[in-house]
Amino acid sequence: MTYSQYVAMWRNPAYVVRVEKLAAALKADGCSGVLDFYLLGCLEHDIAYRTHCDVFGKPIKKRHADIRMRWYIRMRSVFDGYSPMAWWRWLAVKWWGRKAWTHEPEPFPNI
Repeated sequence: MTYSQYVAMWRNPAYVVRVEKLAAALKADGCSGVLDFYLLGCLEHDIAYRTHCDVFGKPIKKRHADIRMRWYIRMRSVFDGYSPMAWWRWLAVKWWGRKAWTHEPEPFPNI
């Protein structure tokens, strides 16, 4: 998936609703330990970390889940690809998210 394809997904209101419903079914908490400026992106990231699947139920690797979180913040930032927050949050989950990723995945919700 490219960045442009990712942005196009978020422009579809049905995608936003799907993220919200899946996150609610999984009781996702959003942006753990930081402010929820980019809550929907954090919820999408939580879905991937908990199920090891993307929002459509397709298997996803940790690397791609982390990149999608960076893309979400970039997409919403006035700094676009130069967003410091996108980069430091990506580095944080890349370096310290391994423990959260390596658990047994939860079943993908049937919504």
